[in-house]
Amino acid sequence: MSELMEVPRLSELDGLPVDVVPGDEPGVVSVTSWADDGSVVTLTWDETAGSVHVRWLEAEEERLLVERETASKISVRENHGQIEFWVWSDAGGLGGQLVIRVGDHVSVSDALLRK
Repeated sequence: MSELMEVPRLSELDGLPVDVVPGDEPGVVSVTSWADDGSVVTLTWDETAGSVHVRWLEAEEERLLVERETASKISVRENHGQIEFWVWSDAGGLGGQLVIRVGDHVSVSDALLRK
């Protein structure tokens, strides 16, 4: 059985301008942030399964949907007035980093590279 991925404690998210909703299943948490342009980004993780789901809505339309099964670490932080969702992944010989920044607008960077 694989190790649990590293995720933020819910208490670490207190004070951030995000909505935190624990799921019905243990280890499942959704965190939502709103951009100034009205975009909404929700990051949901399943600590036990090591999976992540990211959904970005802009004007009620889905702009991006990401499913990641190999997540090893999640970070949610505030940096210069914007929320940053960081997802690290490890799939054998591949390592990845997905970064979603939510501020005035939403920006996404995703890299998956050989180690």
